[in-house]
Amino acid sequence: MMKFIARKPVVKTRVYKRYGLVCVEYKPCYCPRCRNILNAGPNYQPKYCSECGQKIDFSEVKWEEERILEHAERSLTNE
Repeated sequence: MMKFIARKPVVKTRVYKRYGLVCVEYKPCYCPRCRNILNAGPNYQPKYCSECGQKIDFSEVKWEEERILEHAERSLTNE
């Protein structure tokens, strides 16, 4: 497929630990051609992938806030 034809980004659900204390779910967007993560959000969407130049169409992407899944217990060990 030619890269000047706009394609929808791939949206995946990921989980990470923020500050080692909180598990957070977020949904980053990836280039459909090279799978490079796109620096995109509700206020900014690049028109092209910075790695391969694929044109990206964000028109159908539904933006969601990060969601806190759980708070990790702090383990204080003073032995």
